[in-house]
Formats: sequence, C-alpha cells, structure tokens
Amino acid sequence: MTVPFRPTIADVAKRANVSVATVSYVLSGKEQLVRRIGRETRERIAQAIAELGYVQNQVARQLRLRRTRRICVLLPQIGIPFADNIALDVETTVRQRGYSSVIVVGRTFEMCRQLVLDVEAGLADGIVAEVEQFTPEQARELFEPLVRARKPGLLMHPSLEPDAFSTVRQARLPAFRAALEHLHRSGRRHFAYIRHGHSDDAHRSDALREFLAEKGLAGPLIVTGAENRDQAVAAALAMAGEDRPPDALLVQSDLSAVAIIQALLRKGLRVPADMAVVGSGNAEDGRHCFPQLTTIGPQRSLLGTAVDHLLDEIEGEARTRTFEIPWSLIDRESA
Repeated sequence: MTVPFRPTIADVAKRANVSVATVSYVLSGKEQLVRRIGRETRERIAQAIAELGYVQNQVARQLRLRRTRRICVLLPQIGIPFADNIALDVETTVRQRGYSSVIVVGRTFEMCRQLVLDVEAGLADGIVAEVEQFTPEQARELFEPLVRARKPGLLMHPSLEPDAFSTVRQARLPAFRAALEHLHRSGRRHFAYIRHGHSDDAHRSDALREFLAEKGLAGPLIVTGAENRDQAVAAALAMAGEDRPPDALLVQSDLSAVAIIQALLRKGLRVPADMAVVGSGNAEDGRHCFPQLTTIGPQRSLLGTAVDHLLDEIEGEARTRTFEIPWSLIDRESA
C-alpha cells in the first residue's frame, strides 16, 4: 500500500530556502515573531505551503503556543565526559517529571543564537545551557529572546548572576588551589598549565600566577589546547623537551591529561617522578589509566537538583536562583 506524502515543516523550509525556525515564526501567528520576517520571505513561505499542500498540524501548533514538555540542552560539544554527564543528568531528571530532552550543539555566538531562537519559536519550554565560552554580557544578549518569550533557563557559567535565569556555578577555584598546594608540598617548583582556548577557565590562570608569586616562584608557562588531545600532547611534549621542563603540569581536561601521561611514558619520562600531572573534571578515564590521574572535580553530579528547579520555574512554582556544585582535589597517583 502506498503511503500518501504528507509534507512537513522541514519540507516547506527547504522549498522556501529558509530555516525551519523562520517557517515556525510565520506559522505561529505571533506578531512579535512574524514581523521579524521580511515580506519577500513570507511570500516565499506562503508559496511553498501552497505548492506542497502543507497542512499545519494543529496538535503541534497547540504545543508550540502552550507547552511541549520538552527541555533543550545546549552544549558546546558532545562526546566528552563533562558534556555527556550534563545530558544524562537532564534526561534522567526530566523523565521523572514527564518531560523529555533534546540535545543541540553550538559553540559560536551565531550558532547558539539560532538555537535560542528555535527554543523561542517553540522547540522547548526551557533550556539548560553550558555557555562558559561567553562573557556574562554576551550570555545575557544571547538569551534575551527567551526573556521576551518568558521561557526559563538554567545557564552554566562561572560568573553570571541569576536574574532572568537560574545559574549553575562549578566551584572549581578552591579545588584548583588545593591542587597547587598539594604540588608545592610535594616539592614541585616549576609549574605549567594547558588550558582551553575557546572557553573561560574560571580564573584559574590568575589563581596560578598569584599562587606562584606568593611562594616566590617563577611565573607559570600557560598555553592553550586542552580541548584537543593532539594539541595538548604536542604542547606537553614540547615542554618536556625544554632545557628546564616543568615538574608540575595542570591540564584543563581529564581526557587530555590521560593522553599526556601516556605520551610522556612512551618518551621514557616518569609520571609523577619527572613530571606530575593533574587533570580537571573527574572523568572515569582518569581512574583507569596508569598511573591513575590526580584531578579536580565534583565527587558526584548535583545537576539533577538544579534541573528539577528549572521544571518548577516552567510550571510557575519557583523563582530564579544560583546552584553551586563543589569541586575537590582527588588525589591519585599522577601527582
């Protein structure tokens, strides 16, 4: 039996050469959304609807105008433990309340802006977003459309104040300072740090410089590339080949720290005897490498409580607030 062709909103968007969000704006009937679309574009969409015989799904329309019982999870990348744990925490929590989640990826402001506009247009009732790559000012500008739409959000950012949205702060600095003290007590005097190149390092670079100045030690060698294991390994091997290599290396990624340990061992260097290595994030991989990775991170995930609060906000039962997730030093074998 032949199944009749039923065009979707995606088919309309393709025929009109516009985004799905743009078609959603026109179909929503909301003046504040429709007026953003130029007349020529609206006419193109109308023509595509007529040519395809598209009939708007009234159930979907009602969901867009009211509740989808869906939460959007915006992450700068996936496939790393930190991001995967966020996605798992959100999905586990929202399922218990009869919601679902959809994961989207965006690193640049432009990519994230389009995803925020999709949420505004009806993709989800609220958003959980990891946006540490942006300044507080950029983050506020990015999510301004959701303020207008009165859609709650839970933003993961080290310094953003809770105003229109609730926030989650990973309390990393106390654990980072504990790692520095641990390295110093064990006799380390020449420090290096491989940090992310595309996100805020939550003032860790400043804390490292201040710590070494307090101890009367030379300033640290700080390079970027922690988000890419190949770059991080190349940076660490270059440091190891210097006339005075660092004896303490901090890395803003457990996955890159594990890769660095293996690369150093292949070069005949001893970890931690020649170079102590400290990671960040408390990823499972650190427990299974040799030597086991000393790291900083949360002992367990606490994001579920914050996500549960977001659902209360969506249902009109809570106000915005800040959640602190404490980190600690997890002392193993590599430092």
